Amino acid sequence: MKDLICITAHCPTPEKRQILLDLVLGLQPIRNDFDIMVVSHTPITFDVQERVDWAIYDKDNELLKEWKYQNSPWFHPKDKLIQSIFFGAGNTYLPVHKQLITGYSMAKTFGYKKIHCVEYDGLFKDFTEFYDNSKALDEYDAILYKKPNGYGEINIEWGLGCFHAAKISSLDERAFNYTSDSMKEELANLEVKTGEKRTEDIYTANNNKVLFKDHNLLTANGNSIRMVNFHALDLDMQWAVPIFNQETGMVDFIAWNESSDEPCSVTVIVNNDRIHTFNNLPRYGWRLEQLGSSEEVQNIVVLVNNKLKHHIQLNEDNIEEFKKYNFIKTDIDDV
Repeated sequence: MKDLICITAHCPTPEKRQILLDLVLGLQPIRNDFDIMVVSHTPITFDVQERVDWAIYDKDNELLKEWKYQNSPWFHPKDKLIQSIFFGAGNTYLPVHKQLITGYSMAKTFGYKKIHCVEYDGLFKDFTEFYDNSKALDEYDAILYKKPNGYGEINIEWGLGCFHAAKISSLDERAFNYTSDSMKEELANLEVKTGEKRTEDIYTANNNKVLFKDHNLLTANGNSIRMVNFHALDLDMQWAVPIFNQETGMVDFIAWNESSDEPCSVTVIVNNDRIHTFNNLPRYGWRLEQLGSSEEVQNIVVLVNNKLKHHIQLNEDNIEEFKKYNFIKTDIDDV
């Protein structure tokens, strides 16, 4: 029986729909060996549907915006560790894993032995990894790709979410079960709230034998992955966030141009009466300023290149939660 390629997608714009179509068109030469499924939280256009074996549209795309559900990326300048949850529009943990669970469950129901999971924003001109992984799954239970951390890059400790593969019979039960409430409870109790860790936990469960491969293999011979930075939304930079300074007890603000080749400017309005500006930050340039005490700072509006990024309100009900998830501290490992 053929293997199944499961493409997970969310394409609300014409540009993203074209990226998905280009991916599907690019996979047509291997249709004799692989069936293709698209699982999307936006409607799937007919030009994609007619070129795949399965097209599944699920309109539920529940982004989690409560602070307790957010992942906490970090920034590590010099001897400091800076962490914040105010990155992106919300946690996609639920919709991403609902798509994967749909793919795993359909594959199991219809007798597929092996599944290759691919995010929609890739383009493949060379299919070596699909064929090599299919063969490797005769011996291994799953395959993940890892990359070392790079300055200014999207860094993740676990296997990449954009391309991975598994043997259906080896998957843990969590790969086939989904309820929103149980997933939320699971997420709230996790220290690391990223979907990549959950996938790796499922793949490595039950003493499974997992093959870890170099991420550079995914971009060999003209291939592309992660063409869309979904964290960035329509903003030029994301690291423009308030944080609690654990050493001074004050609320600070960090602005770091982590992604834009063009200089960026950030405006911070505090309590509707004070303005802090971080002008013309070059790529990888950063500045830290004090906003005030945690008792004084109650209303923070953040603009990146004159576009609204955040409106954050602090009060006695959420200030301790703010301090827990958003902070700067000295990293003793670097002192």
